[in-house]
Amino acid sequence: MDDDASFATFTLSFGISETPSNNHEPGRWILPGNTVTVAGHVLSGGYFYFGGKLDSQDQFTTEAALIDESLEVAQAADTETDESLGYWPKYISLSPRCRGAYLHWLAGERNNPDTPIGYVFLYFYGLERRAAVDGKQADTVTNDEFEAIADEVRRLIGVYGSHSTFGRYAYRLLEWMKLMRPDQVQISDEEIAQWQLRQLFALNAGRRIIQGSPIPDRMALTWLSFTDFTPRTAARRCQPQFQELFKIQYRQRFGDGLKVKPNKTMVNPHYRPASASISVQRLPNSDIPDPTVLTSVSKRLIALADECTDQLDSFSRYVGREGQSDSDIEGLLLLPDELIRHQTPGVLVRFQSWADTIIEQKQGVANVADLWAQIRDEPVDKINKKELEIIRSLMAKIGCGFAPDPRYHDARPSPQGKIVVHRGRLDPDYAPTERFRELGVSLRLGAMVAAIDGEIHDNETVVLRRLIDQENDLMPAEKISLHAYLSWRLNTPVNAASLKTQIEKLSGSAKEAISRILIGVALADGRIDSHEIKQLEKLYTSLGLAKALVASDIHGLTTERSPSPTSSSTDSAKAPDKGQVRSGDDTEGFKIDDSVLALHEAETRDVQGMLGSIFATDEPEEEADQIVTGANSEQELAADELDSAHRKLYEQLIARQSWSRSEIEALCQELGLMVDGALEAINDWAFDQVDEPVLDDEGDVYVRHDVVTDILGQ
Repeated sequence: MDDDASFATFTLSFGISETPSNNHEPGRWILPGNTVTVAGHVLSGGYFYFGGKLDSQDQFTTEAALIDESLEVAQAADTETDESLGYWPKYISLSPRCRGAYLHWLAGERNNPDTPIGYVFLYFYGLERRAAVDGKQADTVTNDEFEAIADEVRRLIGVYGSHSTFGRYAYRLLEWMKLMRPDQVQISDEEIAQWQLRQLFALNAGRRIIQGSPIPDRMALTWLSFTDFTPRTAARRCQPQFQELFKIQYRQRFGDGLKVKPNKTMVNPHYRPASASISVQRLPNSDIPDPTVLTSVSKRLIALADECTDQLDSFSRYVGREGQSDSDIEGLLLLPDELIRHQTPGVLVRFQSWADTIIEQKQGVANVADLWAQIRDEPVDKINKKELEIIRSLMAKIGCGFAPDPRYHDARPSPQGKIVVHRGRLDPDYAPTERFRELGVSLRLGAMVAAIDGEIHDNETVVLRRLIDQENDLMPAEKISLHAYLSWRLNTPVNAASLKTQIEKLSGSAKEAISRILIGVALADGRIDSHEIKQLEKLYTSLGLAKALVASDIHGLTTERSPSPTSSSTDSAKAPDKGQVRSGDDTEGFKIDDSVLALHEAETRDVQGMLGSIFATDEPEEEADQIVTGANSEQELAADELDSAHRKLYEQLIARQSWSRSEIEALCQELGLMVDGALEAINDWAFDQVDEPVLDDEGDVYVRHDVVTDILGQ
């Protein structure tokens, strides 16, 4: 063009300009064992280019990794650096001190983790060029050398791989070397997924698809890495559990694996190097389809991954709390069933073995302390909500239930008491029916009567078990649960003191119905002696019944026919005195009618319902280790409620964004609360409400007002 004004001049540079060199010695590759000395640094480890002239592939600049012995070098430690190192370092552009630092590193073991990553990249550029460019010719780079370079790259990853940029470039080089010479380099599926080695995965998956083979679970998990799936907190925090659960559920859903039809987009192998001295490298286009572009497969994998993430949410929240570990039994029990059996078989196997032994040899009856010893080394002081959830979850994992379970039996185990383990369990969503609760009341009262004489006879147990077995309205699982509850009642001390006040308020007919249940169980062993009569009289008195009724009630149930509903306690003319009642083994003279001992539903339904309300009364605190009533269970297990003291503390705390430890101690002191326990109680309550803690205890306590808002919305 004639018009010079149409042109503009630009200067292109990668940063620091190259130092002029008069060294015309052709650059050559130095192998390990060939010693080179540069400025007093003895380099015997090899794996670098050495000389004065070696162009970059674009032929406009000098190879970045070339060590030119003619350039000035100053002594320096391998940790020293300055601005000449730059993002794309070049030996010819380094300052003398940086050259000295780099040569110092090369002369050593090349494994100082504190060495600036720029020097590691400069060394890596030489390995990259040797493998990706020179390695195209087998007669230039032998298979042995090619493998040795791959080993050296892996060694560098071991030292500097925590630097994400270096790790990414290093694995991309290994991927490219694998594509160049598949037999000389090994890369695992985990590495392919972790470092997003898409081309290698696409070739592996594409070959399987061409063969008509399904995509196995491990490959499907890797494939997920090349989709639009964005791992949520649970998938990131609990990565090992997520990966294992994904594979398990992939197999459950797809069997041997998804079968994918070949697509038309082929894998086009190419390599974008880390070094600015090397251009993009390519291999001939393959005839292998690239399945990673298939959105239909990606959507199915993402949907499965989202489901797995949801199932790990509770476990993730647990391990995310300060002081919690993913090895805690409480956390492990939050895992999906199939995952806990795979990841923590020891916990379940040990507990299953213990439960089997108790069921088979001890009829399911065990000490609570012995059960807890299977869970923790430390003894338990109280069985509160947290401990109950552990026991309940662990039982559920092995397909067992236990009694007393507060969800069904209006009582809870005591640390010093007994527990009854049984196979099979009620559905987690089961809500006790009215009939179930009525029978529970009768069993409790019957067990109390059976223990009057200090010895529970087999016939007494048979009568009580018959109450359960003859009930046609109960499901098998309900009967199993009630049988376990009865066993617990028969093996647990009872206290009737709390019943007296309530029973005194009952009508005469209601008291009469109670007396029939009491006497029916007392006579179930086919005998009654004076000691039992005295105990019955005491029991009648404690329940607000006239002790004079004992003899007439006994007479009413020791005839050969069922007494009429009004004759057991009112026909005093037919009642013998106590001396006429047979005692000891002399049972001749009366016969217990089976229909009487069955305690007909029509005769007892009203009194059972009435007793349910009586037993729901709070018992004195000192009796909690003997009997825990339904009201106690409701109070301690507070269905998502705080007691007044904790509620007041909560309302004070949410008035501000943060509190110092001393301020909270003062608040708790006024309310009679312990700081750590109070904060934990409030957070447990918040978890019940919205699955999030409302307080962050970091020395100072911070209130999460977004969670407060969520709680208010409940």
